[in-house]
Amino acid sequence: MQMSAQFAAEAEAWEQSISSLSDSKFFEIVRLYLGEVETPYNKQRLIEQLAGFLKNEANSNSIISLLDEFDIEILTALWFLPNASQETLIDFFAGKYSMAQIFSELSNLIARLLVYEKSEEYGEKRILKINPFIKDKLFKYISISNLVKPSQVLQKSIDDIFTISPDFLAAFISFINTKGCSCKMDGEVKKNSLTKIKAVFPGHEKTIQLVLAAFINLNLLREGPKTYEADHKRFELFAKLEESKQYALICAASCSRFGREGLKKEAQLLLDTLSSIQNQSYTLENLVRLGFLVGSRKTPTAPTGSKSRFTKMLEAARQENAMLPEQAGSLIDRMLESAVELGLLQKSGRDENEAPVYTYNQTPQTSNPGLKNINIDSTFTVSIMPGLSLGELLPLTEFLEIKRFGLVTEYEISRQSVSIAFDKGWTVEKICDELQKHTNYDLPQNLKVSISEWYEAYSSAMLYKGYVLKVAKNNIDFIEKNPKISSHIKETLAPGIYLLDIPLEANINDFIEESGLDFMGRVKDSFVDGEKLDFPVLTAGLPLAGTQTSVEKINFAAAGHLLNTLKAELNNLDLTKNQREVLAVRIRNRLIVSKEQLMKTSVRSEILEAEGMDFSGKIHLFEAGLKENDMMEITLPQFDNENEYFKVIGKTLGITKQTGDAVVRFQIYPTNEITNFVVSSITFLRRLRF
Repeated sequence: MQMSAQFAAEAEAWEQSISSLSDSKFFEIVRLYLGEVETPYNKQRLIEQLAGFLKNEANSNSIISLLDEFDIEILTALWFLPNASQETLIDFFAGKYSMAQIFSELSNLIARLLVYEKSEEYGEKRILKINPFIKDKLFKYISISNLVKPSQVLQKSIDDIFTISPDFLAAFISFINTKGCSCKMDGEVKKNSLTKIKAVFPGHEKTIQLVLAAFINLNLLREGPKTYEADHKRFELFAKLEESKQYALICAASCSRFGREGLKKEAQLLLDTLSSIQNQSYTLENLVRLGFLVGSRKTPTAPTGSKSRFTKMLEAARQENAMLPEQAGSLIDRMLESAVELGLLQKSGRDENEAPVYTYNQTPQTSNPGLKNINIDSTFTVSIMPGLSLGELLPLTEFLEIKRFGLVTEYEISRQSVSIAFDKGWTVEKICDELQKHTNYDLPQNLKVSISEWYEAYSSAMLYKGYVLKVAKNNIDFIEKNPKISSHIKETLAPGIYLLDIPLEANINDFIEESGLDFMGRVKDSFVDGEKLDFPVLTAGLPLAGTQTSVEKINFAAAGHLLNTLKAELNNLDLTKNQREVLAVRIRNRLIVSKEQLMKTSVRSEILEAEGMDFSGKIHLFEAGLKENDMMEITLPQFDNENEYFKVIGKTLGITKQTGDAVVRFQIYPTNEITNFVVSSITFLRRLRF
């Protein structure tokens, strides 16, 4: 019942589309498939007869058999891209087919009754749909593989492969903590910081720039007086995410700054696209199309009869926030370069066209809690081998100073690095215990002594900055036994005098209310709370269904046989030269699917194509196009190479005839640029009637 109702709605939409054509185009379609129209006529009756032509088994089979690979690609794209327009297809096939090729192909598919246009229910967008009378027969030829095919790797890559890892992220966090990192107004790392980055992360400067941008956009870093400072608590939240989700968020945030929902949408799009790659290799061009399709797919829903009112409301809300196909293509395009740089996409080699191909690196580093990954030598150099998670590495970054990132990353314990840790509340015992957790050997005695001496020197003179709480003696017990207050005491400066760990820029009024100190006068300031939300919740990557589906192929031999049969039939007919030429063009453009269409009464004197030497034919086409406001396709030689050609499409605005030649004033689609073309220089001209 649901399918028949859907078919009826689509059939009605197709009939409305045919009915809305201008009279000249409507009757051209009718004469093409039904022959000459007798008067008086009934337009609705003619449309029903046209539908009957399509319902005829032989006719619909012939229409399908005459499809070529380009036809199948366009029809598959329309099948998978919801509410696609001409512009959607131009974006989707960018780099493979030109705008003129797409426009010309759509004009041909509409004339062949395979595709029709309809207006959005609300809006001016013209949506392309597959003819419902053909759709069922087309299904067995439809597969994602028609649009996005994995590449065969002919030349395997021998390049060194870098992959983002917990060790890399931890090393950069340590760099920020101990060496600092500052940027220019445009986000580029300043020269002084870049010099240090090159020394610590040789060959990874671009990667660091991307990760820095991501950390800033994820609010993992805050801007300090001179350099960026790490938000350790937020890093702890980030480290609790699965590695694949961490990297998806970093990749998305490295491209631009998003709100919470925008970040979630982009990171999820990347995860789903990468999961769709599976173990195959793809060119970047095909990966953009894969992302285009991933972002455009519809979530399966329950049958209409079983949907509750609440379910329908949820689906409507999702539809409002759905990503447009062209948005998906644009977003994934921006992320692919970051994914390659971060090692999420790894170059596996080159295909038969010498284009680089990539595969998904889907083996994130797994942590082994029992593994001892740290070695400490007598010079206080700390070597950390791979195997620790970001959550395990984060505490170490609080007191270790990065020296050089590599397969084994080298840090150093120095007076400066432990002083930074002491500022954050670390003690000698806590530092030593954290190191001992990750090594099989006892810590060097001289290291313990040095850390103790550094702490004594650190604590011998202190300069405090922050909020100081002073209470009367009778309130000391209340303060020290109140967990909401004692947890914020960083230092007891004297009996009843406490240094709090609340930053000066924070809203102290919140602390006063929560701790029960509201009997005090409020500290007034203009601080506005920043974002305190957790990171967006991402789901595991959902592969795009149909990437490996085996489908039937069009029998091109059958198409060739049908075309040859029609040409032979044409040669046996008694026709004028003009009639024969018009019908030959129709056969070539696959508009003729049966012998019955080869009738004189269906042929009018107008032509739709003209080649280089046919000057009068080109003038006739331009004049007809000007009269009917039709789109025209012009093929011209390149200005710097007459052996290469380019195409433009647009509308004729005027014709100026000269001695032996003519100049056409032309408006190019979609830029609306107006230019002049010399008619004699045009090598091929086509009138796009639909």
